[in-house]
Parts: sequence; C-alpha cells; structure tokens
Amino acid sequence: MIKLIASDLDGTLLRGGAQVPSAEAMELIRALQEKGVLFSAASGRQCPNLRRLFWPLSGEMVLLGENGCLVTYKGERLLQKGLDRGLALELIREILGMEGCEALISCPDAYWLLPKTQHYLDVVLHRWKMTVCAVEEPEEICEPILKISMCMTDGLDPAVVEAMSARWQGRVANIAVSGKEWLDFTVGNKGEGIRAIRERFGFERDEVVVFGDGYNDIEMLEEAGHSYAMDTAAEAVKAHAGHVCSRVEDVLREILDTL
Repeated sequence: MIKLIASDLDGTLLRGGAQVPSAEAMELIRALQEKGVLFSAASGRQCPNLRRLFWPLSGEMVLLGENGCLVTYKGERLLQKGLDRGLALELIREILGMEGCEALISCPDAYWLLPKTQHYLDVVLHRWKMTVCAVEEPEEICEPILKISMCMTDGLDPAVVEAMSARWQGRVANIAVSGKEWLDFTVGNKGEGIRAIRERFGFERDEVVVFGDGYNDIEMLEEAGHSYAMDTAAEAVKAHAGHVCSRVEDVLREILDTL
C-alpha cells in the first residue's frame, strides 16, 4: 500500500509556468490525506513558502524544502543540513562577483539576499512571495546557511555551470541545475530528505511514490519504490525513474482509485 507521495513543484506539479497547485491537485491531495496517505512537497523552495502554497492542506503535509536540506512535519524538524559558514561566505562572494549573476541564500526561516538590482529583489518578493531579508554584506547573515543558489538572470550559461561545478566539486556535497536560471550548492539532497521521512514513519521503499523533472530530483527518484519522471524531463533524468508521466494529477487519481 502507498503511504507516502512526494512531488517536486516547478516543472512537475506546477507546469507551464503555474505559480500555484491546480484545484484538481489540491482536491486529490486532500482525498489522499483522508485515506491516510502522507503527502510531501519536495522542492528547492523554502518551507514557509511551501506552507503558504498548500494552505490549508499543509498542516498535515511533510515539507521537504531547500532540496532536502530542511524537512519539517507539524513543527518537528526531521532533517536540517547546512553548509560550513566560511565556505558559504566564500561562495556567495564569488557568485556576486560574476557579471549577470545573483545569489539566493536559503536559511531555516528566510531567504537572505544581497540584490544587485531592484528587479531581482522585486521578483523574489512579489512574484515568488518569499520571506526575505536583504543585507549589504554576506557576514550580516545571522542564520545557518542551508543552500546557496546562483541565479543567471538571462539563463544558465553551460560554460559557467561547468566552470563553477569543477571549482566547487568536492567542496560542497551537491551541485545541481534547478530550472533554466538556477545552479544550487548544498550539502544535502532530496533523496536524503525522503530517507529521513521514511525513517521517521517506518515506511518501506515500496510504499513511497515520487515525482520529479530535474537533475536535483535524481536522488529522490532513486530513493522511492515507485518513481515518475515528467515527459518534459531530460533523458538523463528519465533514466533514473521507473515511469514517465505527463501529469502528476493523473497518477494521483490512479493511486486514489486503488485505495
């Protein structure tokens, strides 16, 4: 029996530029919860953002945020993994020194920014509706740093991604492309987050279903007994999934029908 369903958001549950889950998805999640199935939003976003996005269902959900570096359930922190502070400050300064790049620093309670442009600050505040603290120097960040994201506002340059990956591989545990503009640096991954949930509730791998579309979903796809990559995912991502689907809602309905 399926006991846990976890889904990536952007490009997976949220497709075609959608900013909120569909009414159909929310109703299916509610019905699954009523059948005793635990649902988890598994995203690079911050947990407060996930809580708002799925309100009023989020009180019964596991929030797997920051690409698995922070996992919470009803106020309980199942997992928290942070970067070494000295290493994090060095990386932030390198990103800010690159033309066309912005930094997004993920901490347990807020995103910290050192915005170069008002446009970037407005996007984070008003389009993504994130909890934000803006500062002038990296040393002013006063929370543990869970994840650092490099944003190339005109889209990721493969040459820059390759150079940054080569420079930082081995210094941080995971470097992953996350969407068209983002490169994430963390010491955790979504697979570790799923494992923490399984251990907390005693779920077996075969009782877990996951959905993803990005390179930062690969570890999560490998951690579940039933894994779905989106049909829009890269072939390298699909290779790590047991199935391919076009809509998360269709599979959720199939699961609900079997309960």
